[in-house]
Amino acid sequence: MKKIRLFDAFAGYGGAHFALKKAKIPHESVGFSEIDEFANMIYKLNHLNTDNFGDITKINEKNLPDFDLFTGGFPCQPFSKSGAQRGMEETRGTLYWNILQIIQKRKPALVLLENVRNLAGPRHTHEWQVIVETLRAEHYRVCDTPAVFSPHLLPPNKGGRPQVRERVFIAAV
Repeated sequence: MKKIRLFDAFAGYGGAHFALKKAKIPHESVGFSEIDEFANMIYKLNHLNTDNFGDITKINEKNLPDFDLFTGGFPCQPFSKSGAQRGMEETRGTLYWNILQIIQKRKPALVLLENVRNLAGPRHTHEWQVIVETLRAEHYRVCDTPAVFSPHLLPPNKGGRPQVRERVFIAAV
């Protein structure tokens, strides 16, 4: 089986990389985007020889390596019930557009985005529709129905965690 080439935005310590590893899916991390210096250091320790392309707002898409899978857990604070819920009216809420720029230029086979459950809730119906429609405009297939999941529903040996925190996943193929 050919290795999937992963580019991980808002990478943190590399959760997408660990999920693929846990699922025994052959892959290689060809790059990531992370601005937190400590997360960057941990990512590089865990996933050797992977370049950090830094701030997603400053990435020149032409400089990115080829990749098959784009993952991104973009900032949730603008969509979270515990925040002001300003969505795409807040700077962090607009970072989706930087994701879209990369997708438009690089056309990965699969895009997997993750955020808080409330992104697909009644307060953010417009933002949810914008994300779905803009991905479809790039010729991706995207489900109208949000895929909502909480890590506590998985057993620990499958990557489950003892937290009840629903997340919404957007898969585009």
